Amino acid sequence: MGRAEYKYTNPRGGERVLLVTSEQMQALDQHTIETLNIPGIVLMDHAGRAVAEAVRARQPQRVLVLCGKGNNGGDGWAAARWLQHWGCQVQVLTVIDPLQLRGEAALAAASACSSGVPWQLYHPGTPLPEADVYVDALLGTGAARPLTGVWATLVEQLNQQSRWTLAVDVPSGIDPSTGAVPGPAVRAHATLCLGLQKLGTAVTPGCLYAGDVRVADIGIALPDPQTAEGPAWVQWISRWTVRQAVRPRTPDTHKGSYGRVAVVAGEMAGAAVLAAWGAARAGAGLVVLGGAAPVAGAPFEFVQRPGAAGDLAWCNDCQALVLGPGLGSQAAAWRRLLDAFAGPGVLDADGLRLLTTTDTHLPRWVLTPHPKECARLLGITVQQVQAARLQAARSLAQRTGAVVVLKGYRTLVADPLGRVRVNPTGDASLATAGTGDVLAGVIGGLLAQGADPWTAALAGVWLHGRAGELAGARVGPAGVMASDVAAALTAAVAECLTPAATGSQGERQVLDRAESRLNDGSGPVA
Repeated sequence: MGRAEYKYTNPRGGERVLLVTSEQMQALDQHTIETLNIPGIVLMDHAGRAVAEAVRARQPQRVLVLCGKGNNGGDGWAAARWLQHWGCQVQVLTVIDPLQLRGEAALAAASACSSGVPWQLYHPGTPLPEADVYVDALLGTGAARPLTGVWATLVEQLNQQSRWTLAVDVPSGIDPSTGAVPGPAVRAHATLCLGLQKLGTAVTPGCLYAGDVRVADIGIALPDPQTAEGPAWVQWISRWTVRQAVRPRTPDTHKGSYGRVAVVAGEMAGAAVLAAWGAARAGAGLVVLGGAAPVAGAPFEFVQRPGAAGDLAWCNDCQALVLGPGLGSQAAAWRRLLDAFAGPGVLDADGLRLLTTTDTHLPRWVLTPHPKECARLLGITVQQVQAARLQAARSLAQRTGAVVVLKGYRTLVADPLGRVRVNPTGDASLATAGTGDVLAGVIGGLLAQGADPWTAALAGVWLHGRAGELAGARVGPAGVMASDVAAALTAAVAECLTPAATGSQGERQVLDRAESRLNDGSGPVA
């Protein structure tokens, strides 16, 4: 077979925004094989070579490939054959005799064995052979239940060694469609996804086991932007998405061109000030602080309009409202705003306590709960939310009719239609008090500039996460304060407005079509 060229992409900033379940990937495989008449063994050989190239980049002397009994194991056998061909000292440790394999996996194993690849059958309790690199080709997308028996024992032994481990497609033991970790699972240093990234490696807790994720194009036909529609398709939030909410300014504009944001200041006025900074740094033309009393020490750039709780007069001329950060015990007094404010808004922190079980139609609002708040609103436990974050975000959006931002590592954005996006930005720099208030302000600032709630939420979480990364790079993750994140927002916005940061021409064309369909309500596309 002639040399194949593989294109590797980093899902964080690369062209591939689509995240797939195991069922969706199987359908794409089947379409490629049955409709396009590309033999499965050809795809497996391409996959094996892509894995082998990723391993060879580490320049190891010894490689141990752990192979299961399905197609993931077949990919491992193909990788071992390529490594053997390139002169690497490689060995296969398999849970099943190669003669008992079926289909393409049997062909890949036979080809590897005839090429001289040494192998041995795994027996529980036997120490793993020493190697510089370990390749997990045990289960891949075939794992959705807790690992037991020989599988659990082998995974636990693999995790005990300290050498670099590469998972093929999905670390064994991770649910490829949900990211759940129901039992023992491989803790990989890196994961090479084949064709498209599996959803389970993008969301928590599965992403915490996947390490550095890359995607290899192995010749599988990918969805056309016109056909990958509807809530079943989950995507990364991309920089190009952010550009739909943050546009370059022209000289013939003024503060009124970029909207006014009203931020309610309650007992803990500092939270409201942080939200106001978020709105201002996100580009809002004017920020109004309103509450029962003036906010002492608030920056003079913010207009202050104190008034009675629930008084609407001070915010009637504003295009967006941020309600919740720092309200404290005063929250209930501001319920009237939730019902009567005509424009879109953000409901965060104490503002979320205003919601009742009858609040099922909030299409103008963006809710920004953390897991505990989400659990309370859904009537379940925090553990249940964290074990099924996508389901929780979707459920809350469908129940309330609002766009929901479920905060946490790999923040999720969901809408009542069932659409979900995963945020690739953000790190431990955001683990400090007040950063959630800044996020509420950022989304409010984008709403004021004319972005719809869905687009404002997508862009807001991306910019907020990126600002946290930039602030952490400057002062160190442990030293970041919420005000540092607010200050770094301008740099995050500038990144998205820089032509070099918008990706390839192909990505721009795909995402242009995708965003046009999102804006008309047709649903997300790849």
